[in-house]
Formats: sequence, structure tokens, C-alpha cells
Amino acid sequence: MLNDRGSKKWTAMMLPEHLDLIKTWKQEQFYDKKRDLTEWELEEIEQTIQRAFKMNTLVKLTLWDHNKLHNEVGVVTGTDAYKKELLLETNTSIQRIAFNKIQKASLVDSDD
Repeated sequence: MLNDRGSKKWTAMMLPEHLDLIKTWKQEQFYDKKRDLTEWELEEIEQTIQRAFKMNTLVKLTLWDHNKLHNEVGVVTGTDAYKKELLLETNTSIQRIAFNKIQKASLVDSDD
């Protein structure tokens, strides 16, 4: 039987630029895709944020940042319509979050 090393034998003939491009291409395969939100979803997010601001309760925001989705939990302290940002006070700091990064918003129950 022929002892074949697979792709190992071809990497020596590849340029470093090609290896870098292949590495970035493989990483892009695991990126989360940013969804284009419908008008209904945007309105629901806006209403949830307004309700959390008026009631001064915790809100959980799902954000799309650096090609990944992650969650932030905090209290909405204000908005800046000119810069299109939201001020979110977390346990450690106050964060400025751009409106276009928000993918989902939900109120956090006090029981959680």
C-alpha cells in the first residue's frame, strides 16, 4: 500500500501568502452571518429598549460584533440619536453600543 501524506506534501510548494489566505478562508467559515432585520423586528427591538429604559430594568442585548454574536446584559441609561448609540450600564462599566450592532433585545426577569 502506498504511504501518502495527504496535503502535507503540497504545503512545501505553497507560498506563504497562499497559506495566509487559506487560513483566513477557514476562519471565515465559522463566522456568524449578520442578519438583515425586518421592519417588524426593528420595531420590536425599539419597543423593548424603550420599555427597559422607562422601567429601569435589565435588558439582554444580542450584538453582532467582529463577525460573532454575543450577549450583553445591563440597564439602559440613555440613547444618543445623533451618534446612533445606546448607553448600557453593565456591572463593570458603561458601554456605548451602536444601534446597527443590535440583533435582538429582551427584558431580563428579576427571578433569573
